[in-house]
Amino acid sequence: MRPKGEESATFTRTARRRQIIDAAIDVIAESGWTQTSIRKVAGRVGIAMSAVQYHFGTKDGLVDAIVEHTIRTAIAAVGPAVSAETTASARLAAYIRGSVSYYDENRRLLAAMTYIENEYRRTEQVTAEGSRLDPALLEEAKILDPTQILTFGLSSGEFDEFPVRATAIALRASIHAAVENILRDPAFDPVAFGEELVIIFGRAVGVKA
Repeated sequence: MRPKGEESATFTRTARRRQIIDAAIDVIAESGWTQTSIRKVAGRVGIAMSAVQYHFGTKDGLVDAIVEHTIRTAIAAVGPAVSAETTASARLAAYIRGSVSYYDENRRLLAAMTYIENEYRRTEQVTAEGSRLDPALLEEAKILDPTQILTFGLSSGEFDEFPVRATAIALRASIHAAVENILRDPAFDPVAFGEELVIIFGRAVGVKA
C-alpha cells in the first residue's frame, strides 16, 4: 500500500494533468493547433508555463496526451456497450450507435482532434499507432475496430459472406463522416444518422433474422 502522502501527491498530479489536457483541448478547439502555444494553455489553466512543461515537456507531449485521452474515453464510451451484447448483429449496432454518440457528446474534443489531424506535423503520423502510447492501451483499443465484430458474425454464421477488410474500412469511414456534419451542420441529427448506418451495414453484412 502506498503511503498516504504519496497517494495524495499522485492524485494531485493526475488532476493537474487532466486540467492541462482539458485546457489544451479548449484552446486548440477555439484557435487551431498552429495558434496554440504552451503559454496559452498555461494561461487558460492559470499556471506557469514551466508547470505545463513539467507534465508534458513540449507541444508534442500535449498531442500524445490528447490522443491518449481520446482513445481512453472512446474505449470507455463504446467498449462496455459492445461487450454487453452476445450476438454479432447486436454488437455491430452497439458499435455504430456508441461511436456516433461519442462523437456527438465530445464536440470540443472532436474539434481539437480535427485541427491536430489537419495542422500538426511530426515525423510520426498523428494516429494511435504514431503517438507514443502504451502497447497495452493499443491492445485495449482493438475493441474500437469493427473487424472483430464482423469476423465474429461470419464465424458464428450470423452474417452472410462479405469482404471483411473492405466492409470494416467502409464502416469506419461512414462513422467518421459524422464528424464533419456534427461540427458544421447545426441541423444534423447524429442519432438518426447512427440508426441509418445500423440499417445500411446490417444489410451489407446480411444479418439473418
